[in-house]
Formats: sequence, structure tokens, C-alpha cells
Amino acid sequence: MTVSELLFEISGSTRFDILQALNSTPLGFTKISEQVDITTSEASRQIARLIKADLIEKSSDGMYHITPFGSLLLSFIPGIDYIYNNRDYFLLHDTAPLPNEFVMRFGEISNARFTRGAIDTVNLLQKCIQNVTGYHCAMVDIVIHSMIPQVIDNIRSGAAFKLIFPYNYEEEFAKLVDEYAIMDECLGAMEIRTLPSVPVYIGVTDAGCWFKLPDFEGNIDHSVIIAKKPP
Repeated sequence: MTVSELLFEISGSTRFDILQALNSTPLGFTKISEQVDITTSEASRQIARLIKADLIEKSSDGMYHITPFGSLLLSFIPGIDYIYNNRDYFLLHDTAPLPNEFVMRFGEISNARFTRGAIDTVNLLQKCIQNVTGYHCAMVDIVIHSMIPQVIDNIRSGAAFKLIFPYNYEEEFAKLVDEYAIMDECLGAMEIRTLPSVPVYIGVTDAGCWFKLPDFEGNIDHSVIIAKKPP
């Protein structure tokens, strides 16, 4: 079976519904028919196709189970659903700078909120930082002045802080340290590294994550994606 044939097998809404139902719990034939709301003859036909595609199987007790392969395949669907529902954004922003491992986990940030404009973005990022208690890791090309007091408070409260910024920002960062009189113990608690350039802005905290992507000319706008940590 080719990939296109496999995708065709799960593209039918009835077969997809059966897969999702069995991904929650094994079901008998009658239960499948009732839960998906199809006739027994239709259920028999669709189940046979899913078995042939190795997506489900029937055990000796007569129950139908999703196969490990079928369950793995379904795990990719939330990510596809996420980028499809937000295609207007991804048509204009370049995901190439993101590690493939990150992109493959897009489905885990289905609760993400998109913002537009500098003011809304800064306000939401400030709220995100206020909720940090354990750690705050960020890669940016500048440090927003208004967030520094909150970061210092978080560090004093025991939160770990790691920062990556580009080489050409070192002098400006040194000025910020002097301007805000960041105490030695706070500066010493920060883990700071530099790179030749920062292609994408990203932050990961114990309260959630956020990131900004560049457009296809390499310019990063004020749009930001913020996702809360799952409960």
C-alpha cells in the first residue's frame, strides 16, 4: 500500500470515526455500528477496509482494537489539524528555522493563541512571565525593558533563567544590566549564551511557551503564538 492509498483509507469520515472510536477503547461490532451511526452492512464493509490496511484488528474475544500502527498514525492528526486551521498564518510565515522535532509536535499546542500587534504581544508575554515559577528559557534578539523587573523577581524567587541572544546584542545587554542595576546574584543565576544570529524567537517556561516566526524574507513581525501548559 502506498502513502496515497493509506491516506485515502483514513480520508473517509466513517472510517476515520471508527479509528477514533477504537483509539479510545476496544469495541464490539454492534457498538461500532451504534457509535458511528451506520448500518451493520456499512460497518462490516468499512471495518474490512481498515483491517486490510492494518489499522485495526479483531481479537479472539470478538472485540475490535486499533493496531499500534493505527494509533501512531492518528497521533499525527492533531498537528495536521492545527496547521490546517491556522493556514492563513503559516502561508505567510517560514517554519524552516524551527527544528523538525518541534514542528512534528505542533499538535500539542492546539490551545495556542495568536496575537497581532506589538501592544497585545507584549501584554500577553508579560502575563506569561508573571506565571513563571520554575524556569524561563528564551531565544530572542532583544530584551523587552518592561519585562526585566518581573524576570528579576522570578529569579529571586528561585526560577531558572536561560537566555540566548545574538552577538551584536552583547553591548546593549550590558547596558541593560547597568540600567536596571541587576544584582550580582541575579546575573549569576542567569545562564546566558550568544549566537551569530537568532532566526526565530522562542520562549519555553513551566507556564507555557511562545514563539514568533519570520516571514519568507527573514523578517520577524509582532505576531506571536502563545500556548499554555496543558493541565
